[in-house]
Amino acid sequence: MSKPNLSIILVSYNTAEYTQRALESVFTETLNSDFEVIVVDNASTDNSVELLKDHFPDIRLLESKDNLGFAGGVCLGVEKAQGEYLLLLNPDTLVVDGAIDKLLQFAKQKTSNGIWGGVTLNDDMSLNTQHAWSQPTFSTLLFSALGLSKVFNKSCFFNHANYGGWERNSVREVDILSGCFFLTSRKVWDQLGGLDPQFFMYAEEADYCLRAIKYGYQPIVTPNARIIHHGGVSHSHFSGKLIKLLKGKIELINRHVSSGKRPVYKFLIYLYVLNKHMLHKFFKPNSEETREWRTVFEQRADWLRGYR
Repeated sequence: MSKPNLSIILVSYNTAEYTQRALESVFTETLNSDFEVIVVDNASTDNSVELLKDHFPDIRLLESKDNLGFAGGVCLGVEKAQGEYLLLLNPDTLVVDGAIDKLLQFAKQKTSNGIWGGVTLNDDMSLNTQHAWSQPTFSTLLFSALGLSKVFNKSCFFNHANYGGWERNSVREVDILSGCFFLTSRKVWDQLGGLDPQFFMYAEEADYCLRAIKYGYQPIVTPNARIIHHGGVSHSHFSGKLIKLLKGKIELINRHVSSGKRPVYKFLIYLYVLNKHMLHKFFKPNSEETREWRTVFEQRADWLRGYR
């Protein structure tokens, strides 16, 4: 039996229904690619394992006894993968309009890039721009801390971090691609040593992309491959998600920013959280969102260390 050309890897953690819908969309919408599906379950306590065994007997299901995080789960899946191409796909996504087939075809046309991504949509099919970013710089962190990137989100200058002004209707090389719909070659994966499991969740794909760029690979996006991304369904609390996100950002700075710039970059992230905390405290003093931001701010000593 010949090996599949593409290995699709999902990491599941208490996302049974989302994972089921994601897999159904994969099999319904991927008709022109020779692929295998590997699901790594990160010690879920819901009915994920039972549901997957009942509904998808042909996938490869790996049951981890511990929660390895996203990067660790992906690495476990890749160990068993046979494909020349590796697609990381979040369980809280839906494949539409043959997106995987289109992304794989695009990758074969742009082989030298080594990392390929598509565009994400919200549930209502509107554009979700959180699928590609530039690497952190002084200006992008400053504009974020001051709220200018949000106020002028369509500005290439003030919102360069999220490529403001790019309508997502053209092919574009970017610095970082979201791990929710992330295609890379086995060659690049092996050359980089894969994702770093120390990034428990968030920024692992950013670290991978920035390391790849140093080897001459430039992540690239095609507007023709589009998926729906619900986002953050494995988190019940906003503060828990944001603390992990901040840890990932700090760890990215620890690894990819020169030692002289690190304190400044970290201060700007601290300033971003402080501003959010104070604004909510004064304008929404009794809201749940304010309590969540207070929790994040109070745990600054933890997330300012990164994943160390």
